[in-house]
Amino acid sequence: MENKLSKVRLKRNESFNIREGWLRKGMKLLPDYPNLFSLEEAMQLLGVGSKMVKSIKYWLLTTGLAEEKKVKSKIELVITEELGEVINQYDPYFEDLFTLYILHVNIASNIDNATIWYLFFNKYDAKTFTKEDMQNVLDNELKKILNKDVTYSDSLFRDDCGSVIKMYADDEDNNDPEDNLSSPLSALGLLVKSQTKKGTFEKTAPRYDKLDCLVILYIMLRNKIEGKDSVSINDLLTGENSAGKLLNLTRPRLNEYLDQLRARGYITINRTAGLDMVYFDKDITAKQVLIDYYTQEERL
Repeated sequence: MENKLSKVRLKRNESFNIREGWLRKGMKLLPDYPNLFSLEEAMQLLGVGSKMVKSIKYWLLTTGLAEEKKVKSKIELVITEELGEVINQYDPYFEDLFTLYILHVNIASNIDNATIWYLFFNKYDAKTFTKEDMQNVLDNELKKILNKDVTYSDSLFRDDCGSVIKMYADDEDNNDPEDNLSSPLSALGLLVKSQTKKGTFEKTAPRYDKLDCLVILYIMLRNKIEGKDSVSINDLLTGENSAGKLLNLTRPRLNEYLDQLRARGYITINRTAGLDMVYFDKDITAKQVLIDYYTQEERL
């Protein structure tokens, strides 16, 4: 990465991962309370404690469901047109696994707001690991992307590493009854506890029938370079914030999804003479991909 971070913000989730119903609560209230998270009655309106209020705000911003805007010298939180409004219309209760994959993609590619999540999926290639292994490698990777004069708390760093594990796989060492509720993202199948060795975790690809190919297209379009209508399959597999990285995909599995997209007329693939290039066939945006998926589901 050419540009290094001049600061790193850790534990912004207050050690709470996304919980069932949290995002829905925030999204439902924001239209009437754009200053929701600065209100004294925010805890009462959301039905959670003060730290959880901060965590809900953090996750709304980090997933891209909401954004901060300056309105008459005040900062308000508004639902995003590109993502939040679409999900509000088609999946307001976050019941569709597709929606959860999209939220994951936005989190894991958010180097500024979710730095450790970004590093875990983009820079950590181990398939099987312990929490200690993960912390050691990510500590080195974090130092690589920071300016030399930037320091950070080792304790907060370890907390974020633990949060990553708890978000995608239940942490067997966690005995706190207040913090053992599974995140909805644990259903994505991206991280599991090892069945053979206690304290070990495994990065896994989602079940083939659980991951819609339009998630792949959504990622491709988010990474698409303006004015460029092609991308190499290798970049889709190993590039920064690529489908291969964010979804733990192997090349054969990625190719299967690409073939599905080709069959549906979204892309053309050229595998002759070792080119392995993908060309976008439709003038389509990431937002339209979301709408295509949800309206497709309505017709089934």
